[in-house]
Amino acid sequence: MAKKLLITYALWAMGGPLGLHHIYLGRDSHALLWILTFGGFGIGWAREFFRIPSYVSEANHEAERAQVRHPRATPPPPVGLIRFAGQICVGIYFGSVALISLSSLSFFYFLVLPLSVGAGVHLVSSVGQQTSDLQKTLITCIITSSIFYGSNLSPLPISIAASVTAAQHNTFKPLRPEPLGGGFYEESWRKMLEIILNEYSKKEMEALKILSLPEEASLEEVTRSYRELAKVWHPDHNPKRQAEAQQMFIQIQEAYEILLDRHKTRRKK
Repeated sequence: MAKKLLITYALWAMGGPLGLHHIYLGRDSHALLWILTFGGFGIGWAREFFRIPSYVSEANHEAERAQVRHPRATPPPPVGLIRFAGQICVGIYFGSVALISLSSLSFFYFLVLPLSVGAGVHLVSSVGQQTSDLQKTLITCIITSSIFYGSNLSPLPISIAASVTAAQHNTFKPLRPEPLGGGFYEESWRKMLEIILNEYSKKEMEALKILSLPEEASLEEVTRSYRELAKVWHPDHNPKRQAEAQQMFIQIQEAYEILLDRHKTRRKK
């Protein structure tokens, strides 16, 4: 069914900051972005007054192309300055919110912060007909976060690096046979969840390896191994190789915290 310009403007006026007009037009990622940032902090919502006609036209043409199943044109679309700046701003915003509310988690800088920033950057890169490579964007975030580990300013460089990566892998979304089709949106977030679980699983396996423990080690075994290794690698006990001991001691502490969190989670379940 063709989308109506008048209906779109009405939805924009009544619930634009919540993305109602984007939901109507089938712009899933744009709608979610507006919900999480309240209409792009109000600025994006106001700017859309002049862009709504092109959104409606785009939605109707998209439906027509999907019905005849024409392949998407190449080469990949250019990344505009506003989109790129939006990726950086929303990435910083998501990262700052995570920094304020979740920084106490032991694996915060390894997973929570980079994945939060990556989610914001990917959400903006997926607005409209464009998208990017989610996995490469998240990997860039994780690598950059490890470089700026512990810094309260790290959301900025992580967001910039992720935005550059997203721009390098910018492409068109696949055509969808249904106007609203949430398939792409669902697939993107399902893939993100898989990446999060896989990365956390890797951290657990590394932690078990550092503490020389089997996969199903009990909390008592984890604690015992941690205390023994902490004594062996304490910097005060290794005056001749303090740098190596300090590094190992930190790794042992981080491994213990990761495994401790795993057991706490299992107990809650």
